[in-house]
Amino acid sequence: MQSAGKRAHGTAVAETRGESSQQPAASVARRSWSRPLLLLLGFATLGVLLWEVNAQDLLARFVALGWSAPLLLWPYALIALVDGWAYSFTLPRNGVRRPPLPELVMIRLAGESVNTLTPTAYLGGEPVKAMLLVKRGIPTASSTVSVVVAKTALTVGQVVFVLLGVMLTLERFDVVRDGDVLFVALCAGGAIFVALLVRWQQRGLFVKVARIAERVGLRGARFQRFASVAPDIDRELGGYYRTRGGDFAITTGLHFLGWLLGTVEVKVFADLLQYPISWRDAFIIEAISQPLSLGSALIPGALGVREAGGVAIFGMLGLDDSAGLALWLLRRVREAAYNGIGLLYLMYATRRAATT
Repeated sequence: MQSAGKRAHGTAVAETRGESSQQPAASVARRSWSRPLLLLLGFATLGVLLWEVNAQDLLARFVALGWSAPLLLWPYALIALVDGWAYSFTLPRNGVRRPPLPELVMIRLAGESVNTLTPTAYLGGEPVKAMLLVKRGIPTASSTVSVVVAKTALTVGQVVFVLLGVMLTLERFDVVRDGDVLFVALCAGGAIFVALLVRWQQRGLFVKVARIAERVGLRGARFQRFASVAPDIDRELGGYYRTRGGDFAITTGLHFLGWLLGTVEVKVFADLLQYPISWRDAFIIEAISQPLSLGSALIPGALGVREAGGVAIFGMLGLDDSAGLALWLLRRVREAAYNGIGLLYLMYATRRAATT
């Protein structure tokens, strides 16, 4: 009887293990199907837009670019330079040799290319940035802190930029007569959000993440390395916010400047397409498009969603739909060019590290 009970217990354990092993497999299968479906949905959305918009107008706008087409790349070059400069204020001040500004720009481009091309809610490229900083001699804890602080500052700058865009949109449609009071209220809400975000990061964020990861069954050498360095990351992250508030403010301000330069890109693209728009409309277009990109973060490159959002924003402002679609397609071309540069640098840096 006792041996029969043991056999029954062993069978139950085996069935339980079998079920637990099937569950991750089913989860992986669902993920493997969901990504192609989302990508297919993006292509379908883009196809519908191309069908609905006047194709002749669209083609005429592209032909009108002519030899001025390379000018499409310069606004984002300026944005990348400003964002790389902002990145330098998140790195350790003493004890390590900081990478020069051109290399910081390339590291950011490499990480952002992964963020854009993978459905990881614009977070998949952050470990890539940290890895590249480690290869340049920055300690693991400091590299991770740098990435977290830079992402936080980028988000804060984006929030302020979007709030300004909302205010200008409401003023443009006479929803509010004087947007100053509204903007102050929105900024107060944004300040509370930033304070809570920083406070959350100072309360042992990475140790908590390591504990949660261990509970869900993550194992292996990489996890063990992360768990061992998590207390150092938390300690250094808290120290950054306590002692380097000025650097964080500069980083946030520079990233906000980068978002503002996105307005310049919209204006330049519209002018090159021979469809000039006002600076206010360019600001609104760039600001209101940001939540659309974030809302479609699971679709690789937000394919189709950005274009549909751009056409919708142009229509809302009473502008030509074909110009809106043309502008966003040109941004795809620019994005592809800089993603290619980022990926090439990633391959170069990885090979260089492997040979040294």
